[in-house]
Amino acid sequence: MRLLRFILLFPFSLCYGIVVQLRNLLFDYKIFKTKEYNKAIILVGNLTTGGTGKTPHVETVLQVLKSASLKAVVLSRGYGRSSRGFRWVNTDDDYRKTGDEPLQIKLKYPEYPVAVDGNRKRAISRIIKEHPETDVIVMDDGFQHRAIRAGMNILLIDYEDLNRYNCLIPSGTLREPRSAASRADVIIVSKTPSFFSPMEKRLLKERIQCYASQEVFFSYMVNGELCSLFDITNNSMIGKEYFIERNYEVLLITGIAKPAPFIEYVSNHFPKFNHLRFSDHHKYSEYNAKRIVKAFNEISSPNKIILTTEKDAMRLRNENLRNIFNNLPLFCIRVDVKFHQQDFKLFHDVIVKYARQTKGFRTVYPKRK
Repeated sequence: MRLLRFILLFPFSLCYGIVVQLRNLLFDYKIFKTKEYNKAIILVGNLTTGGTGKTPHVETVLQVLKSASLKAVVLSRGYGRSSRGFRWVNTDDDYRKTGDEPLQIKLKYPEYPVAVDGNRKRAISRIIKEHPETDVIVMDDGFQHRAIRAGMNILLIDYEDLNRYNCLIPSGTLREPRSAASRADVIIVSKTPSFFSPMEKRLLKERIQCYASQEVFFSYMVNGELCSLFDITNNSMIGKEYFIERNYEVLLITGIAKPAPFIEYVSNHFPKFNHLRFSDHHKYSEYNAKRIVKAFNEISSPNKIILTTEKDAMRLRNENLRNIFNNLPLFCIRVDVKFHQQDFKLFHDVIVKYARQTKGFRTVYPKRK
């Protein structure tokens, strides 16, 4: 069935690829104009339709900027939101007005302004006008949005994607050919194994065929403590070890692009679990909430909890669902990004060095296109 789908959709991928290549050529030869700003702009993006860990890496960039006392504003298009135009994100917003990922970033870094707008040019102009003190604008996604030139392009590549064949959408998940990685200043191979040898790092760097000027880092995901669904900024008073040691049964809820690593983590720590899987960015309805409650009540064990991802928590903590989930042990697991060996220090230094430049349009490697 999957092969048949690929065969049927492959011609559309070829047509899409021709359009993408033509568009990139028009930008490369400056027929399509690219806007530059007198501000440091760091863009975190990918070549695929999702699942590379983009939001946690944006949060890592903010962590670096915060440690260096640099003022930042986050800009996202706010995928899936019902509102239109420019909007500042507040900690008490409904995700439907902002998108789940911008709200997650705002809740974890409330000191940083977060804006959503599909029109990046308009948004950046407004950010500069309303927050002239800003040192860095961090763009969440937008590697294909070439109408704006970011001074630093950070491209995420999923470790698993390096080991499998992929092609352009709709038959695959690539937004652009892999050759588009040449536009990146920094490449992060994300979601690598937690045990990763220097030899494997060197071999992968050779496979990526990066430019001499490109920095390449390797990161992996670490699942942190449990947080209550309606208070995700604070860890639960009961640590996850309590539930693990007592063999709690888990109802697992996921609505993300690639739930496999999360499922593996839960299966390794909780022998018994049931999984309700929804599509990426799924908007949970009252029907879905009641289905979750029903599935939870059907678990016979008295020791049971509901676990979900941080991104799903943004959509499940909807006020319309609060009464349905009332008094249920519903938790999300925080996800943090870690780097291998000395990569985090090097990554930190690259980010801070760029962000502290002070004059004119700032780019990491000015000789590159």
